[in-house]
Amino acid sequence: MFEAANNGAVRTSRVGRHLPTSGGLVKNTLRLAREQALEAVQIFVSNPQGWALPQPRPEAEDFIEGAREAGISPVVVHAKYLINLASQNPDHRDRSAKVLAAELVAAGALGARYVVVHSGSHGGDGEERGMERLIEGLGRAREIAAADVGEHPPAEPVVENSVGAGSLLCSTFDDLAMVAREAGVRACVDTAHAFVAGHDLSTPEGARLVAQELREAMEDRIAILHLNDAKNELGSRRDGHKRIGEGHVSTEAWTELFKGLPGMPALMETPYDTPEVNAEQVRLVKELAGGLPLARNGV
Repeated sequence: MFEAANNGAVRTSRVGRHLPTSGGLVKNTLRLAREQALEAVQIFVSNPQGWALPQPRPEAEDFIEGAREAGISPVVVHAKYLINLASQNPDHRDRSAKVLAAELVAAGALGARYVVVHSGSHGGDGEERGMERLIEGLGRAREIAAADVGEHPPAEPVVENSVGAGSLLCSTFDDLAMVAREAGVRACVDTAHAFVAGHDLSTPEGARLVAQELREAMEDRIAILHLNDAKNELGSRRDGHKRIGEGHVSTEAWTELFKGLPGMPALMETPYDTPEVNAEQVRLVKELAGGLPLARNGV
């Protein structure tokens, strides 16, 4: 394992990963989170490959309490892959907004802070029109969710950068920042997506520059990182995740990225392996982010 020299330093970034919910949020999801020493988690609240709406979870309050006791924050939900708020098809846009709203409400009921939604595709009629529809759709989803407030407030939508293939939107930091700003939301930056879209994170020098570009473009609008190593080449515009240290980004580069984005929660969506390998990945990322101890003011 790569051992980052922490010289007594402590991390300001919380480290987590996407976890399954099969087997129960308390019995399985929280168990895995504790076993891997996670400080943040991401989950689905419904089948990401289908349109079925999320259903109430009877263990919701127990999950909220268990996450609080385990010090897990933030809890993040990833929205359905079928959602495309930028679609040319008005029926698809309408359905996407309503389903995203339902997921915002369901996520809030589990104590989740954010719901990550893909920026979507303009379908061939240009980025400007696509981003206009995306901004409108984010606003509509929030309005629908706000009208369905229960005991817990809806989660916040955060829009994710894309790999930039075909008609996919928001592969540049400037476009992602514009959508977030105009929609009044925050963003999730996926490191693998950024790399294959042309942002060179592979070296320490490149990672420092990417962090600087993100700070300048996004200002305070980054909510979380999806911390994924890249399976495919720089600029290839082909998605694919590898475990940290096994793709195109050097381990030293991750340290520089964390230094440039202090306090940013990082959630891995990397391939699962044995429990030992999964836990080792979490430990590695903590070392790369500044050391095993988390600062008292860690976000």
